[in-house]
Amino acid sequence: MRDIYEFRIVGTPRPGGSKKAFLHPKTKRIIVTDDCNNRDWRQDVKAAALGARIPCLDDPIILEIVFYFQRPKSHFGSGKNAGRIKAAAPLFHSQKPDVTKLVRSTEDALNGIAWRDDAQVVVQTATKRWCNPGELPGASIRIRPINHIEEGSKP
Repeated sequence: MRDIYEFRIVGTPRPGGSKKAFLHPKTKRIIVTDDCNNRDWRQDVKAAALGARIPCLDDPIILEIVFYFQRPKSHFGSGKNAGRIKAAAPLFHSQKPDVTKLVRSTEDALNGIAWRDDAQVVVQTATKRWCNPGELPGASIRIRPINHIEEGSKP
């Protein structure tokens, strides 16, 4: 039987991977910095993984992530329907940040905690959704190590 590790992160998902380089005017050295502030998100991811006691895996990994974002007020009704999501409100979060950069920051945060290196992720699915009432923004993560895939089967 294969082990499956699941945990939930509470916090605002932040993208990663964008870099900005500039020439320091006094030292004339190139300085490279992260273009986006994702330190809090990466700390939230690390804390959740450590709290879930995820072992540092050596196997190839299947990674599934669902990111949850806080809905804007326009998704909710008013008056007696306040707190209820409008029927026309979308289920999926189809605006910035893009899912690829969200995955990048989350995978990087799990390096050395859930796996040695994010290069071990061989299959991944990622989804961006709006929170339902009562849900907090964040992400749900499922990690499944695989040693091999049987011939004719899907991961």
